[in-house]
Amino acid sequence: MRVPPIAVFPLLLALVALIMTTFSVGTSTYLVLITIALAIATVMVTFATLFQYTKRSTEAKQVPLENFSLWADVGEPAAELRRLSYDDTGAAVRIVVADLGSLAANAELLAERLSMLMRRKGFEGIQQERLNKSIETVARGITSVVNKLHSSNGFRMETVTLLEQYASQSDRIANKLFEFEHGKSDVVHVYIEPLRRAAEKLSRDLRLAFANISSYTQSPVSKEANV
Repeated sequence: MRVPPIAVFPLLLALVALIMTTFSVGTSTYLVLITIALAIATVMVTFATLFQYTKRSTEAKQVPLENFSLWADVGEPAAELRRLSYDDTGAAVRIVVADLGSLAANAELLAERLSMLMRRKGFEGIQQERLNKSIETVARGITSVVNKLHSSNGFRMETVTLLEQYASQSDRIANKLFEFEHGKSDVVHVYIEPLRRAAEKLSRDLRLAFANISSYTQSPVSKEANV
């Protein structure tokens, strides 16, 4: 733990004053008592400052950081479509369904973490903005797209276009989280920042998926596999 110098210097000065007063000769008893009292008061204030600083530092370190170990990293969603010809629709759908399923699970994980924070003191703004409900809507929307792709075994652009809508919603959630953590304590920042980054990543992944699917469906000419 790094202790701020501003808290250490008064303590050292107080100790020096006590030592000098103890060994001083010819100083009036009244002045000695006042000096000792002031030095003791300085020491007490310094220790109180150090205690508060240490307590805050310890609390910040004990905050359970969300490392998103359950977060599914799908790389670039639907990137494998570049290796398929337009006639390989079945394989293309399976690839997209798998990637979007992972993104839906990520959205559900983010919604769960936001719901957990709502019950904590200092995070009331999350409930007021209904951010957990917003990301739950995104998760359900992605799942709905997955189900439609399953049932149609093909790509309908009116369905695929929804991915852009959910990406925009994720962007708005990330912006709301940024606004929420602005000016808040370090503890709030430690909790919120990983969630904000997760919302941004979800938005990017959804846009990449939309772009790759659109590129695949808009080119009816067979593509040679990239080896």
